[in-house]
Amino acid sequence: MTRQNDQTALEQTLTERLAALPIPIRILHHKPEHGGWYQWKTLLTGAGDCGSFADAVIGAITYQQEQQQTQRLSATPARYTLETIVTLGECLRRMRKVRPTPVLYLYLGVQDWLESKDAYDLVVKSRSIELSWDAYLEDGQGPDPAGIYLFGAGGGAYRGFDVELEEPYPAQRGTIHILREDPL
Repeated sequence: MTRQNDQTALEQTLTERLAALPIPIRILHHKPEHGGWYQWKTLLTGAGDCGSFADAVIGAITYQQEQQQTQRLSATPARYTLETIVTLGECLRRMRKVRPTPVLYLYLGVQDWLESKDAYDLVVKSRSIELSWDAYLEDGQGPDPAGIYLFGAGGGAYRGFDVELEEPYPAQRGTIHILREDPL
């Protein structure tokens, strides 16, 4: 009975986490008298029926990955050079605020804007992501959205974090007076 309770608790936790994604996934457990099944639904108009909870989660995520064209996470090829590639840790240190993309949400469990220090700490605690991974910052001036891009197994770059860009200096209005002090 304990194993069944653990399984039910795990399903409940995962169901809540999937429902909190930027593009929510809903998993419903139908329990008729003779057997049962799981139904998954996404806001991308996808739905399906499966015999197990794991199959429902896999089906919903696979559907979203195949159908989601509005928020592309892959970068335009050759938008980076060897001079612009640094580590994920260095990219996080350079930014004030970051927000994990839906892909990293599954690893980090956070989808809101974070101070870069907090994101840095989350990555350190994660066993799936390393601060030493090659990454680069994209300023959003080209065809790709602003963000921190990580390199995937196929060699392509994928947006791992959205970033909040800051202006280096606030716009100045009026006359600027520079005063010098004369040494005594």
